[in-house]
Amino acid sequence: MPYRIQSDGQWMAQVTIRGKKHRHRCTTKKEALQWEQEERERFRQGETYQTNTVSLGQWASEYLDYAKQRFTETTYTEKCFAFREFFASGVSPDTLTELYSSKPALEHLQTQANNRSGNSANRQRKNLRAAWEWGIKFLGMPDKNPFHSVQRFAEARFDRRVPTLEEFWKVYAVAENDKDRLMLFAYLQTGARRDELFRLKWADVDFHKKQIRLMWRKNNIGEWRESWLPMTEELAEMLKVQRKTTGLLGYVFMRCTTDGKWVPYEARVQWMKRLCKRAGVEQFGFHGIRHLFASILASKNVPLVEIQKMLRHGSIQTTARYIHTLQEGSREALAALPRLKEQQARKAM
Repeated sequence: MPYRIQSDGQWMAQVTIRGKKHRHRCTTKKEALQWEQEERERFRQGETYQTNTVSLGQWASEYLDYAKQRFTETTYTEKCFAFREFFASGVSPDTLTELYSSKPALEHLQTQANNRSGNSANRQRKNLRAAWEWGIKFLGMPDKNPFHSVQRFAEARFDRRVPTLEEFWKVYAVAENDKDRLMLFAYLQTGARRDELFRLKWADVDFHKKQIRLMWRKNNIGEWRESWLPMTEELAEMLKVQRKTTGLLGYVFMRCTTDGKWVPYEARVQWMKRLCKRAGVEQFGFHGIRHLFASILASKNVPLVEIQKMLRHGSIQTTARYIHTLQEGSREALAALPRLKEQQARKAM
């Protein structure tokens, strides 16, 4: 029996021939039922049955086109890498999907685990397995997912480096200019993810209500979400100064290229590493500051539900993993955050 495809409203016809399912996308249920009937009739009349001939290259190309529209840039890049390594292992893009099995899937992922790490192999396994499941639904690929049979590899687990507040201020002190110091302070004051501040626009800053809007796309279906959060008076004043530089350019944080053009940041891969080295502290990154933000709120007895709201977590269990001990509106949470003027006063003593 045909079934309706939720993503686009079309119908998927399906028949089982010699123990193997074959599928065909149709516009209407009537068309799907007719296709199923005709396929069964062809088989009964003894016609040579043409199996689905989707190649591995076609599968990869169509899935990545889908992923580019559906997922974040980071997730899409990760999926591209998984396929790049998959074909670099010697697999021909012309190989039919029905001829690919669990044995070569295991050999490919085992090689990745040996040459890279169990963590890398598991990420590729996750992406290739998800891509095959998509192929089953939309390309009529074989129901048996070869990557599903491969068990997870052992991973090396490392705790994320969370700086102390003293270490943060040391890094803040060696930042090269006011723009960089503002970016660091904004991370500490908002608990933003790295790319949330990179994509921050002046339209997302409301000085009248003292609010800042952070946007993210961190869920299974790739929908954009947003949340208006309160900002401290001090952060607002620093942003007003920054507006004199980039206020007419759209984005809050921008850099000037060698040819004189202003563009928003996409990544600052080595920036935090350089600052930590210059400050003489053990290296930490943007997400470490996010963890520090959560830890500060927890140490000031801000309720867990308020911390969850500030971090924009979908689950309170995720928030609980950020912090170790918790005790008993968002404006109250802001009062717990360290103030730049207090830090400067301590340095002057």
